[in-house]
Amino acid sequence: MCPPSMRWFAYNGDADGICSMVQWGLVKGIEGRRITGVKRDIELLKRINPNNSDEIIVMDVSLARNHVRATELSNQGFDITWFDHHLAGETIPGIDAYIDTSPNVCTARIVESFLGIESDWAQVALHGDGLSVHSTKTELKELGELLNYNGYGADLSDLHYHPDELLLLCLDAKTPQKFMKTPAFMKLKKGFESDLLQTEKISKENGYYLLPDQAWARRVVGVMAHRINESGEGPHVIAIDKGDTLQVSIRGKQGIGELCAKFGGGGRATAGGIDSLDKGQITALMNEVNSRRSS
Repeated sequence: MCPPSMRWFAYNGDADGICSMVQWGLVKGIEGRRITGVKRDIELLKRINPNNSDEIIVMDVSLARNHVRATELSNQGFDITWFDHHLAGETIPGIDAYIDTSPNVCTARIVESFLGIESDWAQVALHGDGLSVHSTKTELKELGELLNYNGYGADLSDLHYHPDELLLLCLDAKTPQKFMKTPAFMKLKKGFESDLLQTEKISKENGYYLLPDQAWARRVVGVMAHRINESGEGPHVIAIDKGDTLQVSIRGKQGIGELCAKFGGGGRATAGGIDSLDKGQITALMNEVNSRRSS
């Protein structure tokens, strides 16, 4: 059994989640139980089973996707603090929520403000979330992309590093600049460059990019989506062929999370995804996308 008064952390395994945790760890520490996974592993609260007066801190995870479990834990009297920038769903009165869905904000910026610090890790997170235009540190873009790249995959076996291992390596380095001199950074850089070469054979058809269900594609899809989004207004659609279904990533300037929610997905203002879209629905999705492209 877990001891009383323990702290649980649930955080997304992408750049924003990791950078948020690094900031917290440098100021307050991250001792306790940490729950994370691949970027699309969102319903993390199902894996939290607190005891007594345990505290729960959540970073960069959709409250809407965890609403039932979050409500249960709140009703049981557990203290929950939630930092995020995705669509939240209905308010849960007992949760201390710091949620800002503005299109120029990532979770790490929210945590940075809460802690009352100024952190280069928040700048890394902006780049990781495809919000480079809002960052003042262009030299940190590569690191943001690489931390985000590492979070993509069907499961942990697709990743170069378990997100929690990567968090600890970043925390040990203390600054992004020092982490960029480590073997871990070079491993991510080489892996990304190799995977990105594979995308050169992918072209847009029927208004979207279709990738094969292979490890390199599952890893690179997120950063590929962000880079395509930098080329024009969008929305831009990239899908991975899962047989009868598609795993969809969408990027744009606004309303992307709401768009994905119409098809069973979710996200935030400028980025979102649909884990499993029946192929028969792709026409309806693209009709919606195309209507926004022309508006």
